[in-house]
Amino acid sequence: MSAVLEIEDLHVEIRTAGQSSRVLRGVNLSVESGSVHALVGESGGGKSMVTRAATGLLPRSARIVKGRIRLAGQDVTHWSERQWRSVRGTVVSMVLQDPLTALNPVRRIESQIADVLRRHSGLSGEALKREMLSLLERVHMRDPERVLNQYPHELSGGMRQRVVIAIAWACKPQLILCDEPTTALDVTVQKEVLKLIRELGSEGQGVLLVTHDLGVVAKLAHSMSVIHTGRILEEGTVENVYKNPQHDYTRALLSATPRFDRPGHTLKPVADELIAKLMAEAEHLDRLEAMR
Repeated sequence: MSAVLEIEDLHVEIRTAGQSSRVLRGVNLSVESGSVHALVGESGGGKSMVTRAATGLLPRSARIVKGRIRLAGQDVTHWSERQWRSVRGTVVSMVLQDPLTALNPVRRIESQIADVLRRHSGLSGEALKREMLSLLERVHMRDPERVLNQYPHELSGGMRQRVVIAIAWACKPQLILCDEPTTALDVTVQKEVLKLIRELGSEGQGVLLVTHDLGVVAKLAHSMSVIHTGRILEEGTVENVYKNPQHDYTRALLSATPRFDRPGHTLKPVADELIAKLMAEAEHLDRLEAMR
């Protein structure tokens, strides 16, 4: 296997109201082709900022101050928007958390899938229609002909997420970023969507799964990185990290995860002193950076 995404010592800074804040601090991360790598951490820890950097979608107030991003062997660290547009969809694509906002509410599903295929594959006419139907069948959509003629609001949440996955899958990109893809779905639909994401990895794509749900990671990912306050604290295979977590924060995340294999231990709260230790560590590192 080869790495389709390599992030090395990435530092990202956001400037607001005349002040700068470092939101990513020395992030190192690699996603191999044919594998699912999970990026795990609580909200505000920097997960989504990593995916934005890896797709050239950082907010205007943000800038990369140090480090390198390589996508399918190309250094894309300081690419222009025009350069990024040439690879979004074909080399890298994204499955967002809320499919209702990811899809255009006033356009039929057919036109939204067709846009991607026309732009990147040049298909038209009957060939285009066949490919769209094939994509919907690949994500196990019932009655794909009917779905093509519907608007997003006419579909269930699970069906909308299947459409988003089909669009991300359409041009066979080498890397697919999944940002909390099951958060807005019920448990039954989650299982179906996770199965689809697993299929992406089995077909050779590299998948970066961004989530706070360690249960999802255990079911789906091969390897994982744990991020907190913009820093990668721990990484390794899922099995090794779960069995032998090295960092206090990882142990805190695992201790807060429901355990149905232990009667009476369905939820173990994180100790206050552990959280205090983590916050003190983060503040200490911030002070060191400010002194440089």
